[in-house]
Amino acid sequence: MPRKKKLKTNGNSIQSFEVAESKIKSNHSDANIDVVLLRVSTSDGEYSYQIHRDARAPDLSQIKTHIENSLQRAKEEFLNVEISEYSERDYLFFKVQSIGQQQYTGRRV
Repeated sequence: MPRKKKLKTNGNSIQSFEVAESKIKSNHSDANIDVVLLRVSTSDGEYSYQIHRDARAPDLSQIKTHIENSLQRAKEEFLNVEISEYSERDYLFFKVQSIGQQQYTGRRV
């Protein structure tokens, strides 16, 4: 089955989600880098992402809090959720109905 490029669901289809700060090995050096790992399980499947800090979003704790709060509200209020990728630039667009869209540097894993 081909991998879907975009998570597009409603909050009532989200079975669970996990948002955690973690360290991973860099693709460019032997150093470890800090990231936010996001896993969303829906009735359509599981989606996993790693999100990196950048000039737009330099604080990983704020990224984590924003995503957790947005997904929790989406579940409670049955809001639409979309996470789309612009893989050529390593961008993720995280959009929740009534909350808005945020652009992060990251990729689906």
